[in-house]
Amino acid sequence: MRPRAAVALLTLVCAAAIAGCGGGAGGDETATPHANDPFYGVISAEPLPGGPLLARMGRGGVGTLRINLSWGSVQSSPDADYDWAHYDLVIGGAALNGIRVLATVYGSPPWAESTPEHPPLGSAQPRFNSFVRAAVQRYGDDGSFWKEHPNLPVTPIVDWQLWNEPNSHLFWKPAPNAGEYVELLTGFERTVHSADAGARVLLGGLFPTPRGDITMESFLGQVYRDGGGRLFDAAAVHPYAANPQRALASTAELRSLMDRNDDADKPIWITEVGWASRGTPPGLVVGLQGQANYLKQTFELATADRDRLKIAGVIWYSLSDTPGPLWVGHCGLFTVDGTPKPAWEAFAKVAGGTS
Repeated sequence: MRPRAAVALLTLVCAAAIAGCGGGAGGDETATPHANDPFYGVISAEPLPGGPLLARMGRGGVGTLRINLSWGSVQSSPDADYDWAHYDLVIGGAALNGIRVLATVYGSPPWAESTPEHPPLGSAQPRFNSFVRAAVQRYGDDGSFWKEHPNLPVTPIVDWQLWNEPNSHLFWKPAPNAGEYVELLTGFERTVHSADAGARVLLGGLFPTPRGDITMESFLGQVYRDGGGRLFDAAAVHPYAANPQRALASTAELRSLMDRNDDADKPIWITEVGWASRGTPPGLVVGLQGQANYLKQTFELATADRDRLKIAGVIWYSLSDTPGPLWVGHCGLFTVDGTPKPAWEAFAKVAGGTS
């Protein structure tokens, strides 16, 4: 582990130990924070949130933090040992604040594929599966991370998602292919469940109607025809739309498609949805107050349909803004400098937290 990361993690562990020491007979017990409802989630881009922001997220009612678990961030070369320091900090800090982590395993390192968006198929797949196994054995149920840090509340990663928007050429190159996805999913599912029988495999979040690519209906339909229905425990959708009503309508379309394929019992995650406070182009830009209003409506509509559509959780895109003019960089609950937007207050209110 890198020295700076080791010191930061030690600080987290010491904080947990102090929190668990109330004196007397209970002085050696691990602190157990209130676990927030995982239905209320956010996704963070890099840099991942540190201790103070994670604490604020915990107080605000964030129950799920979706992160991208990148193979290349853990293994810098084919012969390098795994270095988990980058993820230890956020996973440990999330656990301290009652937040579960949903891990999206996405991206190929430069020594395995030509770009991160090229999936690790063929000769790269065994190495990818080895990385996945190591990740589950570290952060999953009975994982080594929790044994190494007994003062942290044990909050294993349960939900493991394979890839991001695999029906879009922006994330699956050279072009989306459901058959290739099932090929990667086959090894992923076997690896995850052999390492942790209680873990859940999530499909990559599908965009309903990607421009010039494969629609959600066509892509998932082919996954089912290729025998992929037995390879996942939950589906996921990224229903970006003009308004919350249309976003939930896309989620209902996914539910209908799953029901028609005898998957009525499997839940759905909305692993991304959001609108921007500013940026270009203007299609999903709704202003500061509009963003807050749409967030409130989205969670209210999803809550109302939680049982009917079997929605396991909703993850807002995103936690914090990123620099640049594009709208996708301005969907955050916080600005680049950490200032909370009205959308953060709206999130905390619907999640039952405090802003």
